[in-house]
Amino acid sequence: MTRLSYSPSAFRRSMRISRVPLFIFVEGFSDRYVYDRIAQSECQRAGVGFKIVTADEIAIDGGGKEVLLKFFDYLAGESSLICNFQGKTTISIFFLDKDVDDILKTKRESDHIVYTETYNFENYLFIHGELSEVAASSASIEVGSIRNALGEYEAWRRSAASKWKKWVGLCLFSRMCSIRSMSNYERPTSPINVGICGSVKSSEYKRHLSYLKLKSQLPPDDFKRLFAGLCHEINRIYSAGRYDQVFKGNWYVYFLIEDIKSVAGRRRYNNKHLAERLLSGLALTLDYSDSWAEHFREPIRRLITKAVV
Repeated sequence: MTRLSYSPSAFRRSMRISRVPLFIFVEGFSDRYVYDRIAQSECQRAGVGFKIVTADEIAIDGGGKEVLLKFFDYLAGESSLICNFQGKTTISIFFLDKDVDDILKTKRESDHIVYTETYNFENYLFIHGELSEVAASSASIEVGSIRNALGEYEAWRRSAASKWKKWVGLCLFSRMCSIRSMSNYERPTSPINVGICGSVKSSEYKRHLSYLKLKSQLPPDDFKRLFAGLCHEINRIYSAGRYDQVFKGNWYVYFLIEDIKSVAGRRRYNNKHLAERLLSGLALTLDYSDSWAEHFREPIRRLITKAVV
C-alpha cells in the first residue's frame, strides 16, 4: 500500500498544528523501531511527545537521505527547524546514515542533523547485537553451534570486512567520482569475490577497475594516483579498526547467513526471509540505554529543552 505523503509546505503546516512538539525524521521504515527506542527514554523523562516520520511521507523527488536533506533545507529556509506557533514549539531532528559523507566531505553541520558514526545504522546491529542468539533463533538451529562458528564477534566482523576490502575500494571510488557502475554500495554482495567469503577473483577485480578507469575520464597517471590514495586511506581506516565507517552494515548479514548454512550442513533450517529476520532480531537485542546510543540521545536531549511542555 502506498503511504500518504504531503508536500513540504503541507507537512510543515501539519507540524505546526500538531500536538506533538518533536518530529524525528528517518530515512526508511526499517529505521522507525530503533530510533523510536532511542527517543523514548529521553522524551518520556522530559514529558515530551514525539513522532517518527519517514522520507516517503514527504512528497519530494528522490529517496531516503536525499528527500530528508531537501526537507531540512526547506525548513531551514522557512526558519522552521524550531518553530513557535500559537504558544507551541515544534522541533525537528533528522537522523541520517553517514554512508561515506565524511570521506567525501559532504556532511551537513547542524544541531538538527545527526549522522550515524558508522556507514549506516545496520553496523550498530552487528557491533552491539547478540549475533549467536539471533542467528540461532531466526534459523532454528542450536545456539552453541553458531556461537562456536562465529567466535569472538569483533574478530568475526573484522574478518568479513577484510574479505571485501577491495570491493569497498571500488564502491568508494564509484561514489567519490559519481560513476554509475556495477561497483556500488547498493549491490547486496561482492561480485569480485568467490562466493560470499572467498578470495578475490583477480580477473573480476581488474575488469571492474578498468571500467572505473574508463568512466572516470581521468588521465592514466591521475587515475592511478587518485585510486592509490583512496586505497591508502581505506588501509589506514582498517588498520585503525574503523572498518565499520566504510563497510556497509547490511553486508554482514550475508556472512552470517553463510555461517548459518555451514552450521546447518545437510540438516533443515529456517531460511525464509532470513536476512530480514536477522536484522529485525538484532534490533531487539540492542540495549538502547547503553553508551553507544548516547551519540543519538544527547542531541534529542539538547533540543527538547527548547520545547514548550
